[in-house]
Amino acid sequence: MAEPELKTKVEELINDHEVLLFMKGTPEQPQCGFSMRVVHVLESMGIEYAALDVLPALDPLRQATGEIADWRTFPQLYVKGELVGGCDIVEEMAESGELAEMLGARQPAAEELTAKQELQADPQQSPPMQIEN
Repeated sequence: MAEPELKTKVEELINDHEVLLFMKGTPEQPQCGFSMRVVHVLESMGIEYAALDVLPALDPLRQATGEIADWRTFPQLYVKGELVGGCDIVEEMAESGELAEMLGARQPAAEELTAKQELQADPQQSPPMQIEN
């Protein structure tokens, strides 16, 4: 069970920010490929958002967000107090135009590649590593 104070603080953060990204690292220095890809999606749409680096308190934050939205992996994107999802969901919604509509943002031109598409298009670049326990 999450510490009540932390859970309350997380709920306040979610409700106080129109768009909030819980991520590993910062938008300027993402610490995982999935966080980098969500940052790229948001920035390609010109979205203003708040971001919280979860790494300093990963396990307690994972517990708190799991209790709030039944989602324990990061990144997590919240819009207007509601969990949108993680990287794959955000990218799918961006590609379909659903995310731009939800955010009241411009839909990037088709030639603006997502980070995932850039990785697939550039065979010289290695994809983000995943470590399984």
